[in-house]
Amino acid sequence: MGMNHVVAGALTGPLTGPLSAVHAQLAEAGSAAERLWLLGGVVLALTGAGVVALAALRGRRD
Repeated sequence: MGMNHVVAGALTGPLTGPLSAVHAQLAEAGSAAERLWLLGGVVLALTGAGVVALAALRGRRD
């Protein structure tokens, strides 16, 4: 069994000790990154809706 198998087994097995702390930190980082992507999507959608609303208002004034 090579070193890669030992490391892969350690990372896929039940997490206890120092590895569980690292896993928890990675989970929190992933959650924060996911929230940022979702927030960016909401901002993009609202910006697009605002642009469409402004265009609609501009067309009505003329």
